[in-house]
Amino acid sequence: MRAAPTPSLSSRAQSQRGISLIEMMVGVAIGILCVLVILQLLTAWESRKRTATSGSGAQMSGTLAQFTLDRDLRLAGYGFGTATNDVMGCTVGAFNTERSAGNSFNFALRPVQITKGADDGPDEIRVLYGNSAYFVASQPVTGAAAITKTLKSREGFNLGDRVLMTGNTPMNCELLEVTGYSIADTFTIEHEAGKTYIGAGGVAKNSTMNKVGGTGTLFTKGRVFNLGPSPVLSVWKANPLTGTLSRFNWLNEDDTGAVEVSSDVVSLKAQYGIDANANGMVEVGEWTDTTTAATDWTKVLAVRFAILVRSKQFERPVTNGGVSTAVTPTAPTWANGAFVLKNVDQTADSGSSAIAGAAAANNWRNYRYRVYEGIVPLRNMIWGTAP
Repeated sequence: MRAAPTPSLSSRAQSQRGISLIEMMVGVAIGILCVLVILQLLTAWESRKRTATSGSGAQMSGTLAQFTLDRDLRLAGYGFGTATNDVMGCTVGAFNTERSAGNSFNFALRPVQITKGADDGPDEIRVLYGNSAYFVASQPVTGAAAITKTLKSREGFNLGDRVLMTGNTPMNCELLEVTGYSIADTFTIEHEAGKTYIGAGGVAKNSTMNKVGGTGTLFTKGRVFNLGPSPVLSVWKANPLTGTLSRFNWLNEDDTGAVEVSSDVVSLKAQYGIDANANGMVEVGEWTDTTTAATDWTKVLAVRFAILVRSKQFERPVTNGGVSTAVTPTAPTWANGAFVLKNVDQTADSGSSAIAGAAAANNWRNYRYRVYEGIVPLRNMIWGTAP
């Protein structure tokens, strides 16, 4: 058998030759294009992911804020919903030795009080309600002394309950703490300052909400309303600078005791629903920003509110045809119109969206928003209003 011919050096070199410079440049160019495309996809994906994540967080914050405020408003008026129009709205004199904002203070006997924000900023909402476990909520007063009140019946009034004493002309109102039944009858309750009594669960307590000397000779007769052992006057505030919705109990503390309920909240707005024509319901034209029913708070049957939530994610303006447009070009709206917004740092609105730099991050238009609205019937006012 003949052996295979040995390939020459020239043919071997030709068969092992590498790629040319042109082929290498073409390959590098294709690789760079692929990298650029991948980077663009990753950048777009990351931006959408941050937007979605931030939006999801804002949505959870808004839902929590709406649920919590709605639940609080539904309790408004519990314990004094049967008060007549001469009692509802009176200024209540109160006292609390444990209150950080001052021992003596006043508050209005209103189921809900809305204070409009300055310069159309966030409103403040106050919600007043009791927590008595008994249906018996009020009793007429047949006799009164400085630290005792004689009722038609004291059934349902327990030691430690906070009661509203109302009466006289013009109307006077005082918040008292029941401390004893030592009078030898079944009608009289005591409200003595610094008195130790056995409260719920057999726990000894010292009274904190009675003034020394009681009510003096201020009352001779009237009506008391039982607010239970732990009444609440919730104060709801939105802080657009910190993006928080907070709440505290005015009967026990001031702003320093406020607890953050939800984040990402930049505004809170509310209106009264007033049964102006006494037909038992709130109609379209009966929503108002002001307390037009100040002379008859029994006509306030509902409240509607709106919570404005802002995403933390800065969104760059979109340029189309040489024109840059912000992600939120106009202010969000609710049932009563548009929100009035300032820059993120709460300086005056700087106008149309900036394209780049710190000014863009400070402009409210470069963020996404969502509005959470609710209408809450004040059931304790609807069911409990005296005829």
